[in-house]
Amino acid sequence: MTAQNGFTSKISDNNHQNEYLFDINLLESIFQDYSLKDSKLCGNIYDGKYIVRPLGKSDFDQGYIELLRQLTECGTITYDDYEKRFSELKECSNTYYTVIIQDKNVDQRIVGSATLVCEKKFIRQCGTRGRIEDVVVDDRCRGQQLGKVLVDLLTQFARDKCDCYKISLECKDHLVNFYQKFGYKHEDQQNYLCRRFVT
Repeated sequence: MTAQNGFTSKISDNNHQNEYLFDINLLESIFQDYSLKDSKLCGNIYDGKYIVRPLGKSDFDQGYIELLRQLTECGTITYDDYEKRFSELKECSNTYYTVIIQDKNVDQRIVGSATLVCEKKFIRQCGTRGRIEDVVVDDRCRGQQLGKVLVDLLTQFARDKCDCYKISLECKDHLVNFYQKFGYKHEDQQNYLCRRFVT
């Protein structure tokens, strides 16, 4: 599918046997409305070098876990582990939205990923709060603004498809300016605290 602005989602090019984490058709209107103003992307997304789509069950074999290892520690994950967790996430309908970028020219490898988690609440008239997590782009593909594509798409998706009243994310200090470009900002009297458990 190619939107009027030239952005190509390549939905029809994907293997129909691939089971996706969420309905791939939910992305279509986002692609149609999506506007990429930076010409630096024209040789990549626009010309179909990359496919943007939901995470699939078969993506274990396309290097998805190896990509996540560039972000943080993952431990030992077998295909059975991946398949079990994928099914658990998929069963939580309208909650987990992982979008990946796949390189069509390098063994169909996954080179980018980000996840939107939607948390349903009683507050805000039973509203939904979104969190963007696990944003990662392969080291070999950095500098092509693929992270921009992922964050911008999921931000629009959270607003337009999930009706989130708020979207938040956590990032390291040197990435604050990057996320501020998408309208994310520090809120007064808000702090992020964390307690980790050793397993």
